[in-house]
Amino acid sequence: MVYFNLERWAKRPDKKEKGQGMTEYILIVLLVAIALIAVFGVFRNKLIKGVKTAGQQIESVTNQSNEGAPDKESSGE
Repeated sequence: MVYFNLERWAKRPDKKEKGQGMTEYILIVLLVAIALIAVFGVFRNKLIKGVKTAGQQIESVTNQSNEGAPDKESSGE
């Protein structure tokens, strides 16, 4: 009988432990956010340069594909 009560007591979370899971989750999310901010701060210039280069490449491909297309004004549309 004593063993059964001890087992039930061991499975029951304390009042302090009820919010522990959510608190741990919030702390992990906070640490990931801080790490991402730090990484973006360190690699800021490289990221900006990479985005600009990608945008220029997309623009040049778009301009090349539009060169062969007929003009809407000259086609009468």
